[in-house]
Amino acid sequence: MPKITIDEIAAELGVSRQTISRAWNNKTDISEATRARVLEASERLGYKPSRFASNLARNSRSTAIGFVVESFRNPFYGELIADFLDLATTRNWQVAVSSHEGTPDLELVGRLANDVDVIVGYLSDPTEDIARAAKGTPVILMDRASDTRGVHSLRLDFDHGMESLVIQLRGRGSRKFGMIESQNLGRVYTPSTRRRAFEKHVGSESARAVVVQEAGPNSMAAGAQGLDALLRAFPETDTVIAFSDLMAMGALARAGEQGIRVPDDVRIVGIDGLSLGEITNPPLSSLGLVGPQTSERIAEIVELSVADSAAAIERRTIVPVPVWRASA
Repeated sequence: MPKITIDEIAAELGVSRQTISRAWNNKTDISEATRARVLEASERLGYKPSRFASNLARNSRSTAIGFVVESFRNPFYGELIADFLDLATTRNWQVAVSSHEGTPDLELVGRLANDVDVIVGYLSDPTEDIARAAKGTPVILMDRASDTRGVHSLRLDFDHGMESLVIQLRGRGSRKFGMIESQNLGRVYTPSTRRRAFEKHVGSESARAVVVQEAGPNSMAAGAQGLDALLRAFPETDTVIAFSDLMAMGALARAGEQGIRVPDDVRIVGIDGLSLGEITNPPLSSLGLVGPQTSERIAEIVELSVADSAAAIERRTIVPVPVWRASA
């Protein structure tokens, strides 16, 4: 028989899914009569909470968060989740981490909505579709804006972040900038917000010095190929900004193979701020996106949305900050 869902139990009884969750988690803010109705209907229809939801029932004060990342193969998401888990532990939150590799976003959102209080993640579908799939569970979109009720957002301000990076690079002697841009494998290319910020702040001559490389989650090879293409087309380039730290690491490795001295001949800068950049040769400068500040902003929206799932759309913005190491 198909698995009974929390929404089917709610429809059977004419109550909200939150009421079903409260009954199963032994919350105190529903009547004993309602709790008894929910448990009786759940047993009669064969509904059982997921193992994750059952763990939550042991602690009625715990908040459950579903965190969706693009890929476990990219160390950026590992550092982001590690920071967030540190914060979640101090708040007694439980976190389920998922990747939407191989699973459509909306299907994954629908699954998580049955078990968690808030969904946080990198989701690309229209916000109205995400809200419908979430079935009333608040969603926090990473690096995307939202105008849909119940779908909140944490946006990265690459405009001001790139402006600061370019100003400081010019102070270090940079004059001719180039960029290695990323295109997701198998997808139609759309200029990234990182590229648009780059083109705005490096000046009209450098703005055209962009090469686009198809790149998967592990994109070091694309970075190496991008450095070759960029210096072939724009040999006067003295500073390379890569779409990600992984691409920048690939460019660093290729520079070493070609006898290009970094930073004497060419400065190389990534975008992410990974701690992994500390062990490259030379250590990688980067426009930093990860860190406690990011987790704190996510937590602010989580707390507001849990307190009132019908709250107005919450938006937060983070300005990336340059992390200076020897490559620039």
